[in-house]
Amino acid sequence: MTWLNPAAFAFLTLIPVVLLLHALRHRRRDVRVSTLFLWESVLREAHGSLGLQRLVQNLPLLLQLFLVCMFTAALANPVLTTIVAENKDIVLVLDVSASMQTRTPQGTRFTQAQQRALEVLQMLPRGRQMALITAGRQPQVVLLFTADKDILREAIMSQQPTDAPGNMRDAVLLALSFIQGSGTHEVVIVGDGAYGPLFDLDLRRSSVRHIQVAGGENNIGITRMALRKVLETPDTYDILIAVKNFSTQPVEVPLQVTAILRKPLLERRLQLQPGQEEVIVSTLTGPLKGIVQAEIVVEDDLPLDNRAYGVVAAPTQTWVLLVGESNYFLETLLTSFPGLLVNVAPQVAEETLPRLLEANQVIIFNGVQPPPLRRGNFLLLNTAPQDPRLPSQGTVTRPQVLDWQRQHPLLQFVELSDLHVEEALVVQPQAGAQSLVDGTGTSLISVIDEPQLHLVTVAFDLMRSDLPLRVAFPVFMNNLLRWLRPQQDETSAGYVQAGMAHAMFFDKPVTQATVQDPQGKQRDYSVSGNPWVFTDAQRVGVYIVRAGEAKHYLVVNLLDEAESDINPAHKLPSFTPSSNPGTPQHAGIVETPLWLYLLLGTVVVLLGEWYLWCRDF
Repeated sequence: MTWLNPAAFAFLTLIPVVLLLHALRHRRRDVRVSTLFLWESVLREAHGSLGLQRLVQNLPLLLQLFLVCMFTAALANPVLTTIVAENKDIVLVLDVSASMQTRTPQGTRFTQAQQRALEVLQMLPRGRQMALITAGRQPQVVLLFTADKDILREAIMSQQPTDAPGNMRDAVLLALSFIQGSGTHEVVIVGDGAYGPLFDLDLRRSSVRHIQVAGGENNIGITRMALRKVLETPDTYDILIAVKNFSTQPVEVPLQVTAILRKPLLERRLQLQPGQEEVIVSTLTGPLKGIVQAEIVVEDDLPLDNRAYGVVAAPTQTWVLLVGESNYFLETLLTSFPGLLVNVAPQVAEETLPRLLEANQVIIFNGVQPPPLRRGNFLLLNTAPQDPRLPSQGTVTRPQVLDWQRQHPLLQFVELSDLHVEEALVVQPQAGAQSLVDGTGTSLISVIDEPQLHLVTVAFDLMRSDLPLRVAFPVFMNNLLRWLRPQQDETSAGYVQAGMAHAMFFDKPVTQATVQDPQGKQRDYSVSGNPWVFTDAQRVGVYIVRAGEAKHYLVVNLLDEAESDINPAHKLPSFTPSSNPGTPQHAGIVETPLWLYLLLGTVVVLLGEWYLWCRDF
């Protein structure tokens, strides 16, 4: 035993004070009586029990002295020292993946993992340090090496399991990079083993200890879900759902698919043998909009994978008027876009333009001079507008692409390196216009973006370039239609697995977005750049992102068979490399504090002394 605060023994000087206080008692006074024969029998009886009486009379004194000793010992901070053979710094890898939410009779697996991690911390030798890494979808260094056990304990207890699959392999690699084969470090993995084997890692040259938590055996989960619209049939959707039995007993699983404020769209009862997966492909009919939920109604040990989500956005139609020369590539591409209808006209007069703008949301002028354009959504190909902000004079032969605005919504994921253009108009954007693609001597693509006028100018003929033969062409046209399309219905949807980042495109510049999580809580985010990458999709459910007039659904599911399999067949072994005989082995000292127990004993003694005092009155 070691006393970490020996200066506290100075409080033992209170013992003489207590004795002095007890010595200050009233003296007996002499009283004359007529005879003593009546007192002789009383004195004989008192003499027989004198020792017990003295003890009872002095018991408060003894308790108070014992109280001073106990309190002084607690202040001296005694620790029980234990010598251990290993004396190493520890890199603790804590599993925070979705499977750690598995319920057990002792709580969740993650609760057990935290207790095991605290036990490892308790056995950390004095003077040694520990670092903490969490193994989620992306390994995260929570705490670098420190010897402060209070900070380490707080860091361990502050962690929570996520809804995302884990990446134990990268977490172990990160931990091994901390120790780099050092014999004075050890990697301790605390998890449930539901992360696949790590046999491809060379663990034998490092000290690796695996503490596996268990409990919970029965799980049935949804491992796949997909929802798509049938283009040939209105108000019809195909849905695919895969359900697998990960338990050791056959089960009957009720499956239902529902939409908000709608009766169940699909109901099935599945008979699943142990390890069996059944795939259901069905058709949903009727106008749908919003969130669609697939659910298996079972009581198992991992409820997280019992639900999966999808989103159906309201179908919209967009009419596009193609004016001018015929272009096979352009017409074929436009008609392939869902909900896009194309009209064709050889020429447009200025007086008919207002009426055409009412019937068409986008007008494309291909190789013909447009009338003056003051409002509307336009794409000009191989022609220039009658607008002083985009003057055009002459042509340039074989212009080379110098640079382009990669972050603009029109050019997201558009690769224009080595674009071959035979001839292009010389367009020089002035104030009020912006060049998106700079070429030698001209602006190959430029825009005018105003509240009433959205105009894109492509200064070359598509048929005299290799752009239609590139992957960039459909990407560019899709970006362009999204950018030009009127803001009638800005509902869109994205799908990610829990823990993954999701890039969102905004047709209009925005600086702030409001995100509503699956629990209904809202949070404001500052938006910088387009696309904006959302990285907080950590929980399963549907996130709703609002930015200006735009509304974006983000569907987050688990859909991971490795996480749903809560009974892994393999077990990660532990490795302790043999030490070099010439290397001295230093024992470590583990300190167990005892002050809390002494303090509790002090409270018990204090209550006893108070009881005796109350009894005397």
